[in-house]
Amino acid sequence: MLDKIKSRLRKKEIEKIIYDAEVQSGYANISVEEIYERVNKYLNWPELEDIIEDIRSGMKKSEVYEPYLSYEAITIIRNAEDKSLPVYRILEELKNISEAIEKAKSKLTQMIIMPIFTFIATVILADYVLHKIATTLLATKLIKAPLYLPFLMKFFIPINFLFLGLFIFFVVIKPDHTPIVKNIFKELEGVRILNTTRLFYMANIPIEDIILYVEETSKGSIKKAFSSVDTDLEGFLEALGSILRLTEIASLESAFYTGKFRDTLFSLAERKLRELGVFVESVAATANIAALGLIVIPLILLIIPYFQMAFELINKVSSFLMNAGG
Repeated sequence: MLDKIKSRLRKKEIEKIIYDAEVQSGYANISVEEIYERVNKYLNWPELEDIIEDIRSGMKKSEVYEPYLSYEAITIIRNAEDKSLPVYRILEELKNISEAIEKAKSKLTQMIIMPIFTFIATVILADYVLHKIATTLLATKLIKAPLYLPFLMKFFIPINFLFLGLFIFFVVIKPDHTPIVKNIFKELEGVRILNTTRLFYMANIPIEDIILYVEETSKGSIKKAFSSVDTDLEGFLEALGSILRLTEIASLESAFYTGKFRDTLFSLAERKLRELGVFVESVAATANIAALGLIVIPLILLIIPYFQMAFELINKVSSFLMNAGG
């Protein structure tokens, strides 16, 4: 298990090194192998040594880098090799896009995880308080336990975890079934697909390959939309309706008929990437409401029997005092 984690971390580090080396090689006009050699003097990683040897032996970079880079990066490099295109600027853009999307996903993941941990802590505490209060009040022998109390005390944690399971199902596993989560998912996918399309255009990758890429890397309604259209520009524009707002689709349609589709697509992709951070921050309010909604469930289940028994005890004490006073 530990070896797998180390291997995964090493792979991520090599991915960063490859991106940086290719970009620096392009800007400084020096061989990428030389950069790898200098880096590996400090790291002494066998993986980097293999990369250097494979490149020098004449192996294509798309094949050498395949174990370490994303589908998008390999597609761009492979196409650039076939057409003798410089790719360092495109790879630099791809790295920036990937980092921005990963950062956004990380923040959104934290927004989901925090309510879950808060909910679990609240449930455990509420279960303890429920048992403590019930035991204390029932020990007075002045009140009878509500008929549902033994059941609630026994199944308090399972009931709450059932609600937690539903939350995870609709938010994490099946986001397409939850309107708010679906919109968040669509926004992220919109940023990824539009910006990857922009880079594929820069690398002269044909539209049919772009549609195939989106189909293979998407899921749910988005995958369905891209798999059911014609593999041409009109089909691509039609499929974009599954991830973009109506105004965005309208502007792309207008650009398509006026011959400005590429420029409009590039502009829209760059704008959505710039606004990604603002979008994530706006989602924080929704996450806070979700956290509150989750925490309310165990508190309500705790308060109902507590107040019922407390009111019964107060009535008994009041009746006793009135009778004693009379």
